[in-house]
Amino acid sequence: MTGRSTVTRLEALRAWRDPVMRVMLILFAIAAGYAAVTGGHWAQARQEAVTTAVAEADTIMTDRRKAFIETLAKGEKPNFGLIYATALPFRAGLPSAPLAALSTGQAEGYPAAANIAPFVDPWTIFDAHATGLESPAVLAAGRFDLAFVIVVLLPLLLIATTYDFWSRDVENGSARFQLAQPVRPARLILMRAAVRGGGLLVAATIIAIGWLIAVGAGDVVGLALVVLVMLAYGAFWIALCILINLLVRASTTAALASGTAWLALVVLIPAAGSAIADLAAPPPSAMAYTNAVRTAGLEVRAANQAAARAAATAESDRAYPASLWHSRGEIQQRDARLGPIHRAYADGWARHRALENTLSLLSPAVIAQGALDRIAGTGSDRALAFQDQARAFAGDVRRIAFGWMDEERLMTLADYDRPLPRFAFVEPAWRGHLTRELLILLGFAALLLAMAALRLRRGAAQLL
Repeated sequence: MTGRSTVTRLEALRAWRDPVMRVMLILFAIAAGYAAVTGGHWAQARQEAVTTAVAEADTIMTDRRKAFIETLAKGEKPNFGLIYATALPFRAGLPSAPLAALSTGQAEGYPAAANIAPFVDPWTIFDAHATGLESPAVLAAGRFDLAFVIVVLLPLLLIATTYDFWSRDVENGSARFQLAQPVRPARLILMRAAVRGGGLLVAATIIAIGWLIAVGAGDVVGLALVVLVMLAYGAFWIALCILINLLVRASTTAALASGTAWLALVVLIPAAGSAIADLAAPPPSAMAYTNAVRTAGLEVRAANQAAARAAATAESDRAYPASLWHSRGEIQQRDARLGPIHRAYADGWARHRALENTLSLLSPAVIAQGALDRIAGTGSDRALAFQDQARAFAGDVRRIAFGWMDEERLMTLADYDRPLPRFAFVEPAWRGHLTRELLILLGFAALLLAMAALRLRRGAAQLL
């Protein structure tokens, strides 16, 4: 039996007998299970809410079809809500991704459905589903989900079991006997870190994946990506503990250094990045935006007030009354007036998010959180893609309704029997961003290992 295999077996036995390691792994399993179950309930409730919102259009059309038939049976003319295409209801919803139970991410900060009608401003179609989302308390609260367990608690688990895997032996003198084995110091250090930290990381990854499968997450590719993120993120913390163990000679100092690193990378740097983004590229004021939109809308309405009164009483031999033709023209004026206001507001938020994304690269914790959000489909990129696609669909709906007006076409019973055009969400490309985040995490780990290698090159005497 070689010296390397002996050291590996002894370290594995030593790690298994360590009660701290077993207790921490049990606590991680409990926390991960609770987070996965609550995440599964959240994802299911959100999907049910979106499904209900989208089905509302069909319900409205079913009720109108019934009223249409009843009106015709009475020999009466259906009212405008039953025969004018401008009254058609549409809905759009953001479906939950297969691994939505993994992370709530930023999903609760964005609406997941839209109410669309031909004459409704495409920028206001989310208002009915955005109540309370703008609240700072809602945006900051977050949830105890599996991503939180991975990003925040997994590093503590690895630190608790590896922070003094070498410094403690230096402190009690047993490191001299280990270095006397026929194994190079670098191999010995890496072997011990791999057995203790790597073994725990693999166990924690299996636990997290097991809980995701238990709550119904069956996307094999997504689960594999979660494994990659956890291993890359955990490798960074193991590499950090290796470097700390090589730089300090007391276990208390190692504990203090490891805890400080966790506090800085998981709490302080992300908070500082958010503060810097708020100062350097402050997000636009929602109140100022709302007031500007309201003022511009009122000005357009005031400018058309006399024409609106005239159209309301004007006789028309066309299929659609003069009032609707006037409303169509007013809507086009309103959109032209409000368009620059909407775009300026969106551009302001885009600049703020771009700076936040750049600053997030300073913290492996934020990078890992962003990667998990992408896999879960709860990041801001997916929510914003839904908003862009829903607005584009609203434009298509308007063109359909205006086309019917131009053709003097009214709704018939046959139209009620045809399904409405459906919104279909197209998933945005995100694998490239995830690849970049994985490479950055691995780059951080490689940098720490390179620093540890430089320390090891000074010889075994420097390790005691």
